[in-house]
Amino acid sequence: MPKEDCKYWDKCYQQNPAHLSKYNHPKKQEEHEVDGAEGKKVAPKRSASSQSGEKEKGEHTEPVDKDKSNTSASSTEMVNEETAKGSYEAETEELHKEAMSNISGKNYMEILEKRIRLSVQKEYDNLCESNEFIRHKFLVEMPPDFYEFWKFVGSLKIDPSKPKDAGLEHLDKVFQLQLVGPFEFLAGKFHGAKLGEPGDYLRHWRFYYDPPEFQTIFVRRGTGIHYGYWRDVPQDKENLLIARNDSAKGCEFQFVAGNAFDAFLYYLEHDFAATPFSCGQLAVTKKAVPKYLSDNSLELAQLDRLQRERNKRVVAKTFHRAGIVVPYDQKTEVGYRPLAVSDSELKKMLAMLDRKDVDNGAAKQAVLEKLQPVANAANIAVDESDFGSALELGIDMFCSGHKELHMLASSLLVPAYSMLSRPQFIAIAKAHMEQRSREVNLSIFEVLK
Repeated sequence: MPKEDCKYWDKCYQQNPAHLSKYNHPKKQEEHEVDGAEGKKVAPKRSASSQSGEKEKGEHTEPVDKDKSNTSASSTEMVNEETAKGSYEAETEELHKEAMSNISGKNYMEILEKRIRLSVQKEYDNLCESNEFIRHKFLVEMPPDFYEFWKFVGSLKIDPSKPKDAGLEHLDKVFQLQLVGPFEFLAGKFHGAKLGEPGDYLRHWRFYYDPPEFQTIFVRRGTGIHYGYWRDVPQDKENLLIARNDSAKGCEFQFVAGNAFDAFLYYLEHDFAATPFSCGQLAVTKKAVPKYLSDNSLELAQLDRLQRERNKRVVAKTFHRAGIVVPYDQKTEVGYRPLAVSDSELKKMLAMLDRKDVDNGAAKQAVLEKLQPVANAANIAVDESDFGSALELGIDMFCSGHKELHMLASSLLVPAYSMLSRPQFIAIAKAHMEQRSREVNLSIFEVLK
């Protein structure tokens, strides 16, 4: 089939092969042909098919001198020329971009990684705009008393013009008390901070013996003394108990309060050593707590009631003494069964790992051989819906503090938490055991420096 002449003819800028194969264009040598008789340059000749088509339309087919073109035709030609040029330039730009992106796979990956980082940063910035950040990064939600205590801390500011984290600085400076974790989010410390890996947020202020059920909110600066909410189920966000642990002394936890206000008062009474310079501040702050609660008509859950209610659901104390809670049917006795050994027998097995006169590799092998039948029995219990048994043994292995037992602990905790529908605790336990530290400064901001 004959090709049509390009409507821009010798003014066409297109170099696209598809365009060139569809339309006729003048050959370069034809542009310089000279008419022998007249000695003048003539316009390139168009195809016969094009000429016949033009005759049928009654159009003049003879070459037209440029000087004789009327103003309207000239203007139209200029518009068409600019349109064609713009189209070509746009197409060339796209082709250039595509070509450049494919010059090197390395360059392409760098661009892709940059785009991903920008996308992740945008998502992070959006999260920082609401308390959804806490659930997304720490995998839990905070109870009402947590937010009320934050308002109380704000009321302790002497100068209203100071930033919203001034209350934190005040407590730290006067009482050596750091409000950490989700409190730092409310203080704006995560806004604009360098992005970390998911595990970094789960390890934020997670001390050596902290089980997944525990979340730190108070820390006595420079020590292993810390307080936090205790959740038996990740979704719990009402009437949470607050426990205390000193990681320098071991794995045992003590329930000290039923809300953040009472935990604060407990800290001031038991873990803060007042000096002559801080006695006045201490007295004023202690009085400020009941006044704030009264002024805002707040009725908070108390330790005794919450602990009595929880004790009814505890199936085993475990090494950390706080106990574990799992669904248990009293009639069918399904949900938990005691371990194959007692706590004292289990501790004797683990004591071999602490002996200095025994090679560590040999001690580990001997302990694992003794523990294997106990672990097998716990796994069989999981198969028979007694999930609490594997949870108890897994927590005991974790609380022993021996990193050599992390793999065994994980093999017990993962199926137990999974069958109990507590996947958040699986993520927390894994992240913690990957980088478990005995340090006392466990802030994510130290990690991301």
